[in-house]
Amino acid sequence: MRLEAPICRHRTGLFRLIGDVMDDVKLFTDDCLDRAAGLEHDLRRAVSDAVRPEKNTGNKAATTVPAGRTATGRPGAGKPGRAVG
Repeated sequence: MRLEAPICRHRTGLFRLIGDVMDDVKLFTDDCLDRAAGLEHDLRRAVSDAVRPEKNTGNKAATTVPAGRTATGRPGAGKPGRAVG
């Protein structure tokens, strides 16, 4: 019967460094995915708030069009003296 040398279970400096880098990459990736999910949620909420019809509050400010813009949102569209095309 032949005895084999025990396998060294200690991590060398290089393998420990690679393991630490991989752990940091995993944590960084998880953090990025969490932030992306939060950003997606915030963007979806902002878009849905923007397209949702506002409640009629009796306030004229909710129905006014900003200066220089038309109801379609194109700057300068519908000004007198311009050709419509």
